[in-house]
Amino acid sequence: MQHRSSLNSIANLHLRATYNSYGQIFFSMRGWFAVVMLILSVLDVRIGLGGLLAVVITNLLSHLLGFSKEKIATGIYGFNAVFVGMSLLFKFYSNPSFWLFYLFGVVLSFLLTVWLETVLSKNKLPVLTLPFVITSFIIDLSFKSFANIELITPFDRFTVLLAKQMSVPWYDWVHALDHIQLPQLVYYYFKTLASIFFTDSILVGVMICIAMLIHSRIKSTVAFLGFLFAFLVSKAVGFDLQQLTANLAGTNFIFWGMAMGSFFIIPNLYSYLLVAGLTPVLFFLYASIEKLIAGTGLSSYTLSFSVLAILVIYVLTHRSFSKFFVFPLIQYYNPEKTVYKSVNFLQRFGNDIPFKMKLPFLGEWTVSQGYHGSITHLGEWGSALDFVITDDNQKTYSGSGAGKDDYYCYNKPVVAPADGYVYQISNFTPDNEINEVNTRKNWGNSIIINHLNGLYTQLSHLKKDSFKVRVGDYVTKGTVLATCGNSGRSPEPHLHFQVQLIPEIGAKTHPYPFGYYFEKTDDKPILRMGEVPAENAVVYNVDSLELIERAFDFMPGKELNVTFNGDKVRWVVATNEYNQSYIFCEKTKSTAYFVNDGTMFYFTDFEGRKSSALYTFYRGCFKLLLAGEQSIEVKDRIPLSKELPLAVKWLQDFIAPVVLLSRVRFSSRLSQFDNPFYPESAQFVNRVERKSFGKKQATTEYRVAISRSKIEIKTENQNLCIE
Repeated sequence: MQHRSSLNSIANLHLRATYNSYGQIFFSMRGWFAVVMLILSVLDVRIGLGGLLAVVITNLLSHLLGFSKEKIATGIYGFNAVFVGMSLLFKFYSNPSFWLFYLFGVVLSFLLTVWLETVLSKNKLPVLTLPFVITSFIIDLSFKSFANIELITPFDRFTVLLAKQMSVPWYDWVHALDHIQLPQLVYYYFKTLASIFFTDSILVGVMICIAMLIHSRIKSTVAFLGFLFAFLVSKAVGFDLQQLTANLAGTNFIFWGMAMGSFFIIPNLYSYLLVAGLTPVLFFLYASIEKLIAGTGLSSYTLSFSVLAILVIYVLTHRSFSKFFVFPLIQYYNPEKTVYKSVNFLQRFGNDIPFKMKLPFLGEWTVSQGYHGSITHLGEWGSALDFVITDDNQKTYSGSGAGKDDYYCYNKPVVAPADGYVYQISNFTPDNEINEVNTRKNWGNSIIINHLNGLYTQLSHLKKDSFKVRVGDYVTKGTVLATCGNSGRSPEPHLHFQVQLIPEIGAKTHPYPFGYYFEKTDDKPILRMGEVPAENAVVYNVDSLELIERAFDFMPGKELNVTFNGDKVRWVVATNEYNQSYIFCEKTKSTAYFVNDGTMFYFTDFEGRKSSALYTFYRGCFKLLLAGEQSIEVKDRIPLSKELPLAVKWLQDFIAPVVLLSRVRFSSRLSQFDNPFYPESAQFVNRVERKSFGKKQATTEYRVAISRSKIEIKTENQNLCIE
């Protein structure tokens, strides 16, 4: 039984590797699309089977040699073999000697693929079709040395081979459109698409075009854009258009459009301009290479595309910062998904800070001096904050204010703004009397915390002998460090706080925002995220509600029992190699990536079925504030990739690189909880509103009820329970 399971696993691996090799030609990992391309390639049986056999041999070889099964399954080793196998059957007659020649060519292509991938990957460069081109050069230069290898002449191709092709039952069907009258541009575009599989069938070209359109509107657009500009250049310079359909010449421009307009660069207006602007360069590069090798019997095939694409990517990777042309962080093999998720990521996290600090105190404090204040926060020490406690009359003290104890902030706890190690403590300076300052010990009693990511924080003017920690101690966010004092250059009690890049007391400051905090107003508090408090602002920390925080505290390894509309499923919480936490549903193979930073729970990505229970959870709890503040509404945007109706999505897809006229807005508000101190239940009211082209499409309300034992999410027609 175990042996049979192992054989099934190997068979499944090679099945996926085979069809994915055809998808990789079009920068795709979509299974149905790859299978369609495979079928279209074998409509010309002789040439198609030559490509298919080359793929099978290559994938078997990579498996036997111990290469990564995951990489084999993607088809990354096989797609060059498709071209090698088809081109060999296109150029030569088959006989026993040829098949040995064929085998050597396929093996050479595989060896070149591995070698070039190893060399180019060091500079984050792709292999593209270089193994196929180099293998073809070697074959074309060497075959004349072998008497038993017979070249197919153009005359034989249109007589002997054509007669054999016409005997195939589906020949008339495949070539039914060959004599239809089409505009010249459209005719040569279809012919060029068909030439990818070494056929001249207009129908094959039409079917490739339709499959590409269904698979990706963006990819279809840039593929045509690349060919369009090649066509215009050809007309302008008097180039023979028929040459575009021979020896993969025209496919250079189609591959160029797909690669640079929809795959290696996040599709946008600039990537389209890049495709259009450099297509003439690609054309002249192709023409010059063909001129150089004229008379040798060689063809450059797709060499010009590979050379120019690798050159442009190399140049772009050596910029000091990404502008205009941005590489995708995650390669989805789907341009629309790349656009929607990348734009959404920038909208949501473009200004996000990976290391979130909290305010270094408890309760409400006032910013008495902000960044670049007029008193002491000047020059290189400008990015610092001073905090005091004030009453309703904006006074910092009670009574006469003559003594330190009259000041509200004096002797109040000062806490760690984030996790780290206590690097240095200065505890030698007595507190000043009011309106006296110690300029010799400017910073007074201070503590430096090393947060282990290049950031240090300094808290100064602390009370002598009030320290609760020692040098070397590891402290967590919120740990009491000492109490506020009046030491150093401090005429009255206050807390000085700064972030710096070196661990020296008094180092120059570094601007850095706090993760979350509330700003008090006359109406209701304002939730600030990733900001620096302004001078005179009254601020306090966002404290999570234990009930809500624990409900969404999904630790790796945790299993969740889920009931969705009566059906039971099981979810597992895990982390990947990038330390990203995610929830995985085995039944639907869906994955939802999330973050719980102690203040906010939010999803960062979703892959899988829209109809799954996990997508309902993802959509209904897209972003939740874990605090017990009912007046705060949290807003965010959900990626469009799974949200739009098909017709609307197609319209948006075509213009997505230029403008997004659709949006999905999420809002969340804590509507109630039963006890402000030790709540047993709480409820959120969350809404998802979808708009397309200025018209409101739909709004869904999610009622999220939380108790000690479960989370329940209800809509008009969905009921989800997580235990």
